[in-house]
Amino acid sequence: MKKYISAILITVILAGTAYASPLTVGFVTGSPGLGDLSYNDMSYGGVRKAQQEFKFKLIILEPEKNGETTEKDFLKLIKQCDAVILIGIQHAQLVKTLAPKFPEKKFILLEIPLNKIPNVSSVEFKQEEGSFLAGALAAYMSKTGKIGFIGGTPVPPVLKFQKGYVQGAKFAVPDIDIEISYVSPIGDFSGFNAPDKGNAIAMNQYADGADIIFTVAGLTGNGVIEAARRNGKYAIGVDSDQDSLAKGFVLTSMIKKLDMACYEELKALMKNRFNAGPSFYGLKENGVGLSKMKYTRDKISDQILNNISIIKNKIINGKITIDLKTDTPSHNSLK
Repeated sequence: MKKYISAILITVILAGTAYASPLTVGFVTGSPGLGDLSYNDMSYGGVRKAQQEFKFKLIILEPEKNGETTEKDFLKLIKQCDAVILIGIQHAQLVKTLAPKFPEKKFILLEIPLNKIPNVSSVEFKQEEGSFLAGALAAYMSKTGKIGFIGGTPVPPVLKFQKGYVQGAKFAVPDIDIEISYVSPIGDFSGFNAPDKGNAIAMNQYADGADIIFTVAGLTGNGVIEAARRNGKYAIGVDSDQDSLAKGFVLTSMIKKLDMACYEELKALMKNRFNAGPSFYGLKENGVGLSKMKYTRDKISDQILNNISIIKNKIINGKITIDLKTDTPSHNSLK
């Protein structure tokens, strides 16, 4: 059942610049909605930071059980708001269809770039860059020579995680074995809200010999992390810093700074600096990267950490490129 949270309920005592007539902003979450300890909660943190600073009213729309928002509900939200920020590729068609019909309103879409719509700003993350580092770290740390990847559904943003992870792993250890699984088929976003299924898939991958699994599946990832803890293996978290969810069993998290992007895009809007078209957040922009590995750093050798640092700098400097059409890294030399 979809859930609206009204501006009255969400508005609290706010500090910051006062506006005579505060704007109303709609926030459309991705699947499965708030409370996932990952993708949506991190985005919401950036939205709330902007709200506290600029004192706008906020209305939240969470998706149906299938992870999508209907055109009817989105249209209702638009009519209540001056601007709408949406999280997730599944909302791209809604924005393409409805944004041109409301030229006086502003739309911000995270996860996929949109061009040539004058009232739409979009954000694309270079998650393949951070995932390359996660893959390299996993390959260097694997004791069995086999690692895993579990995605929610194979939409383009998740495939970018997969491609970066696979290429990073093969850069570090060319003969590494990688098992790839998806929870739900393309178009079915329930794969981001199925921790039991994630747990079952992870248990199978660990039984097959994988000792590190990268999960890119929202709330489903909590089941993967639990499987890591039960098996005494490693998981790799995603989007937010999930290292504390199972201390010592989450090797690292590939952080995608959705909070920063949400805040910066809303700040630009509030300061009348709204820019239509796409913007990009990668390693260079500090938009993606690995966690501080607070609970596992003592298990990672200085040599491996140094290698990861070298790889990161090479990606930033363009000496390592990630081809999203292949699983083969451009080269595999740290020199």
